[in-house]
Amino acid sequence: MDDETRASAPGGTPRPPARIARSRLESLLLRVLTRVERALLYVVAFILLAIAGGVVVMMFVTAIQTPASWGDTAIALLEELLLVLIVIEIFVTVQTHLEGGHLQVEPFIIIGVIAVVRHILSVVVRLSVTMTPEQTREEFTELAAYAGVTFVLVAALALARWSKRASGPDS
Repeated sequence: MDDETRASAPGGTPRPPARIARSRLESLLLRVLTRVERALLYVVAFILLAIAGGVVVMMFVTAIQTPASWGDTAIALLEELLLVLIVIEIFVTVQTHLEGGHLQVEPFIIIGVIAVVRHILSVVVRLSVTMTPEQTREEFTELAAYAGVTFVLVAALALARWSKRASGPDS
């Protein structure tokens, strides 16, 4: 069999040689791009792990060296641990993609919830410091906005999980 007979169009008619060459070129380019994408995803995954490890190390170094009260140190540690969770959640998303899984929306919503909780903790720490009534009002407004964002993100997460369950286990 020659190339034209082997590479026939869906209707059974042979493809022209130029079409076969273009198809092979496109196939080669797609393979190259796929390999480059995978290589970049591996690089990103290793960088994310390094960042998470660096944050953990710096968190302990800062906690030991900073002469702050126990409460302030605990809140700072909690904020840093939440940052590590965000980075790890992004890493898991990259890892899932590398394993052949499809990109999911749930991890990004969870990352958003964790990020908002970090900001809420920051506002709570700022509220513990003496402020003017106007500054306090601004902080409470910011806290209310973060609470609203948290509600929307949790509702989006519930909707995403509900739609996954409603679409069935095989989809």
